[in-house]
Amino acid sequence: MQVKKFEARSMKEALEMIKTQLGPDAIILSAKEITKGFGLGGERSIEVTAAYSEAVLNKKKFTESKMMTEQKEKFQKISARDQKEIMRKTIELQIAKMNQNQPAKTQSSTPKIAASTIPYKMTEKRYADIDNDGADTGSSMPQDVAVTEVAKKAWNDMEVTSLKKEIETLKQVMTQFQQVPQSFVQAHPGADYGVHYQMSPHYQKLVASGLMPAIAGDIMMNCQKQLSQAQQGNKNIVESWVAKQILDTTPISHEMSEQFHLFVGPSGSGKTSSLIKLASDMILNQRKRVAIISTDCTKVGAAEQMKIFAQILNVPFLSIRSQQDWSHVIPHLDQLDHILVDFAGLNLRNQEEVNYMKRMSPPVFKSMRTHLVLSSSAKDADLIEGAKRYEAFGFNDVIFTGLDEASQHGNVYNFVRTINTQLFAFGIGTKVPEDFEYATAERIVDLILRITQNKKQEAIA
Repeated sequence: MQVKKFEARSMKEALEMIKTQLGPDAIILSAKEITKGFGLGGERSIEVTAAYSEAVLNKKKFTESKMMTEQKEKFQKISARDQKEIMRKTIELQIAKMNQNQPAKTQSSTPKIAASTIPYKMTEKRYADIDNDGADTGSSMPQDVAVTEVAKKAWNDMEVTSLKKEIETLKQVMTQFQQVPQSFVQAHPGADYGVHYQMSPHYQKLVASGLMPAIAGDIMMNCQKQLSQAQQGNKNIVESWVAKQILDTTPISHEMSEQFHLFVGPSGSGKTSSLIKLASDMILNQRKRVAIISTDCTKVGAAEQMKIFAQILNVPFLSIRSQQDWSHVIPHLDQLDHILVDFAGLNLRNQEEVNYMKRMSPPVFKSMRTHLVLSSSAKDADLIEGAKRYEAFGFNDVIFTGLDEASQHGNVYNFVRTINTQLFAFGIGTKVPEDFEYATAERIVDLILRITQNKKQEAIA
């Protein structure tokens, strides 16, 4: 077996080249997309590696040598199955002519030669002595030499030897491919999740936006099941379907009826700024009566900073340092619509930190909502690990901050698909309260598919 590479603009074009040059029995070993560009236009291309048998290729060349130019062109365009059938009939016909040209004495004493008993190498040599009109020149097998049983056995032995050599060559080829780096023979992006080659660009776009490969693969698999082949070839239809799928699978919560709103999360995630932005929105836009409470006794200056913001907003501020303080505070909060409570930034790496958080929580359960605040710049693994740690404390939804600082926003969608929770709000900057918005599924679609960003780029261009 021999190996050869082909590069073309599409898989269909590459397969046509392989069938034309290597014959119908060529085996596709691998296919991958070349991103460096094809030709002067710089288009993407497909590189296909194929294995072929020299014996089959020689049969194909011999068959084509018996055809006129027009016939050869038609022969190259027909299916591989039809090509093999024509090759078989052509070779059988030539073998029949060879048997007929043997001397009468030889024909009566020796069985006629069958195509299957002539080794490929002998057949190739014999074909070289046949002119274009199909006449046997007899230069490779003189007419006066009888075909004996000994010769026949020798031919069969040669055939077996030739097959053994091909098997050994094939083993060597497979050994070499096992030693080649995996990236050399890898399939198209998304193939591991069942994504068709035609849908691979859409899969890559989702992954480039930050979606986990498994989640992007699941979306594209659902798309393949619900759209027809013709619809899958339409870029606008596929992107519209993907957008709707993200819309339908993004859980959103705008619940604001609870009196107590707790802000928890790792250190530096933006809890304090999110609390101040939400308090400003409640006061300025919703005309609510709000109080701010800090339970952060670990960070130096945390309570003083919160007190300054409360003075700017002209709302009550309290600092809780123990569980007993709640019993003195809660009776005076009945006249308020919402109480926003800021907690210390802890990673909850041990049970002691979890117990501390619970001790500092208000002793109410029916009218309390906990917001987990996370940074959109964090990695998927860190976000999911942080959520699992805070499950011991409990939270109802999530607020993602720093959307303006993150280059990819697929991790937001990954989080709600992996963790059973809802999106509450986003922090998109440092301005108060302008850079705060309640979460919507439409906003997630825009961030992942970069619809607004692409429109701005088109307008500039």
